[in-house]
Amino acid sequence: MRGEHADEHGTSVFVARLRSLFDEVTYVDEAGRRRRFSNQYVGEQTGLSRSYIDGLRNGRNSNPGLNVLTSLVKFFNDHRDPNKTPITVSYLAGDDDGFAEVEDDSLRSRLNDQEVRAIAMRAGEASPTTRRQILAMLDVLENGDSEAQG
Repeated sequence: MRGEHADEHGTSVFVARLRSLFDEVTYVDEAGRRRRFSNQYVGEQTGLSRSYIDGLRNGRNSNPGLNVLTSLVKFFNDHRDPNKTPITVSYLAGDDDGFAEVEDDSLRSRLNDQEVRAIAMRAGEASPTTRRQILAMLDVLENGDSEAQG
């Protein structure tokens, strides 16, 4: 894992990000109180043991495999605000140099739209020339919308 480097407290990026997910992703209990998910519950939902998850959170288990990272990412994405940008394996593993932390909120909300993602994915497969043409068409369409409103 590229993110093995430690922060100022000697904690790996993976451990720090996993801990922050446990802090951020919560649920509301029957009494209306916000609660964190337990290692036991996350383990039951991911197929991992409570003690293994505890080891991941405390840095004792320092080299989780792709299947572990994928299970954790799926759990946290399934239980967090759907308006937030999904967590990725690269982010959790620390392989993205924190890019997901600095993304623009407007970009996040736009990428939550299925049609926007579909357009972006198809444009990503296009040649550079085709991408320039797509951008030019979007500019024309955008100018047409603003003229119609004005």
